[in-house]
Amino acid sequence: MSWTRRDVLRLTGMTAGAVAGWSLLAACGSSSDGSAGPVEGAGTAAPRRGGTVRLAFAGGGAGESLDPFAAYSPADLVRGLVLFDRLFNVLDGAPSPALAVSAEPAADAMSFTLTLRQNVTWHDGSPLTAADVAYSLAYLTGPGRTFASELPAYLDIERVSADGELTLTVPTLRPVGDPATLLAGAAMTVIKEGTTSFSPGEVLGTGAFRVTAFEAGREARLTRYEDYWGGPAPADELVIVSVDEAQARVNAAQGGQVDYASDIPYTAARTGAGAAGLEVRDAGAGHRHGYGFVLNTTRELMADPRVRMALRLGVDRQALVDTVFLGYGTPGNDLFGHGAQYFADGIPALERDTDRARALLAEAGADGARLTIRSGDYEVGLNASTELFVEQLRELGLDARAQIVSSTEYFDPEGIAAADALAFTLGPFLLHVIYNRSAAFPSLAFEDEELEQALADAAAATREGERARAWRAAQEVMADRGNWVVWGLGDVLSLAREDLTGVEVRESPKYPYVGEAGFTA
Repeated sequence: MSWTRRDVLRLTGMTAGAVAGWSLLAACGSSSDGSAGPVEGAGTAAPRRGGTVRLAFAGGGAGESLDPFAAYSPADLVRGLVLFDRLFNVLDGAPSPALAVSAEPAADAMSFTLTLRQNVTWHDGSPLTAADVAYSLAYLTGPGRTFASELPAYLDIERVSADGELTLTVPTLRPVGDPATLLAGAAMTVIKEGTTSFSPGEVLGTGAFRVTAFEAGREARLTRYEDYWGGPAPADELVIVSVDEAQARVNAAQGGQVDYASDIPYTAARTGAGAAGLEVRDAGAGHRHGYGFVLNTTRELMADPRVRMALRLGVDRQALVDTVFLGYGTPGNDLFGHGAQYFADGIPALERDTDRARALLAEAGADGARLTIRSGDYEVGLNASTELFVEQLRELGLDARAQIVSSTEYFDPEGIAAADALAFTLGPFLLHVIYNRSAAFPSLAFEDEELEQALADAAAATREGERARAWRAAQEVMADRGNWVVWGLGDVLSLAREDLTGVEVRESPKYPYVGEAGFTA
């Protein structure tokens, strides 16, 4: 299968996500000189109406787009989340109604009825209809749109039918017992029927803001849509600024060019906000990102379960947390998805055991074996973690080497396929997304009959208890013999004006929902 940088970015969460209940709200707690440490769970003061909010996120350069199905950078995603709406969002790790109010499966789970919200209008004032949703689903499989979306593998999109103005019947290709979770995890965005262009003067959404100006790789200006179904936003205008380098985002906030800087370095938590009226914010333990390495089991070395277990036993998790996160995080238990519904928190993190690791390597005939760990700093800390991991593996007698490439080179499919492991980070996305979407990529996938059966059972289950048991079984397989070495859960930090409120954390606080952003003073 051929896959692209956009596909990997979609897996890493740059299109996934939906509104969660916890928000990064401004409040008291930082000193007047801006020197306080991270503020977690800040206050809930309501924003005043009016004003312009300027926010800096990592961008995608000239490749940025207003097409929500082509977005991959945080700046793209943040724009898209306020211009368009999804069928279901994610609230506290579970699906939450958005444009759809329900998705009821049939008794055999081979179809479901989708019911849409009433009184939703597009930015031109026309009403949302079932035909818009059918068109959006068909858009997924249109020419030139090769997305890493699992929906075409589950939904019989050609047979979707509108049964009324606000209801659809959606046949499935395999049993789907929880269609709301499937749609939420796939971040299914709705575009207006007949849409072919996403230029600033033509793009229409149902979101809280509409675009008035857009320059790829630089900034977008968005104005409030007064008839938004969720109620008018507090801010008159949002300005989403694309700033790739993390320290440059910090500098922009400290210099007053922006009111919010996303995903800042951990050193900022130690040094403080750096200017009066600013504070460093921590998204909280429930929104930590899992950091680790995906072992490429298409490579002979990593196909051996003894080698995979040796690497897990050989990693010094606490040392990585202390060095890479500067202590702002905790050791991981080799599972991605911390914070999501059904995540197996009870599976403990392995203790380092270098003697057992060496014995397993010897048993596998892998003494002194050469392996390459590939990394690029598309998120803070990946390169640093790779270099330290390589040092730890050399202590086991392995000829481990770090392959540090640029963020652009990192996503090269041939380069990833040739490496033994890939530095990787994922937020608390729905387990359905993490497991099923990764399986589409040979270099990231883990083939195992018991795992595949557990995933099929989880997808087909119509009862909560059955679904929970299936997800537990899937995670036990991954913890026992899978291809993930998730060494840590890292805090996600931002820098913001103290009076900025309403930046709501979604599945990843690195690309939050800013439709409710505003100022308290």
